[in-house]
Amino acid sequence: MAGPSRARARVDRGAAVVEFALLVPVLLLLVFGIIQYGFYFWAMQGGSDIARSAARSAAVGNPPTCSAFTSGVRQQINDLTGTGTGAVVTRSYSTAPPAVKVGDTVTVRVEFTSFDLHLPFLPFVHDGRVSQTAKARVDYVPSQPQACP
Repeated sequence: MAGPSRARARVDRGAAVVEFALLVPVLLLLVFGIIQYGFYFWAMQGGSDIARSAARSAAVGNPPTCSAFTSGVRQQINDLTGTGTGAVVTRSYSTAPPAVKVGDTVTVRVEFTSFDLHLPFLPFVHDGRVSQTAKARVDYVPSQPQACP
């Protein structure tokens, strides 16, 4: 009676290999999709931290020039994702820049592209674009505050 059970085991082994081969692509897509979305949410959190830090810095008048401000924020984004050169950084005040006073609000907005694994068949949230905004109360007004478009 050992013969029929051995034959059945060989058939079952072949079926398991076929089932595994059919499921592996789906499982890999699921695992790499989780990793991709993890990168995206990590970039969102990092972008939020960068925007908050930049708003606090702008609230005390550091740095006063627009070019120094945007280059500093872009460097932080580049350290986070490596896409800082294409980042859009804006700084605006609740009052027009010549009339900014203590107690007004400064708003900083950062937009950049998250790290992308370029997975086929897996859509990416907002094409990987991260946009974060932060506000802070102005505590110090430099001699000539500048809004950064």
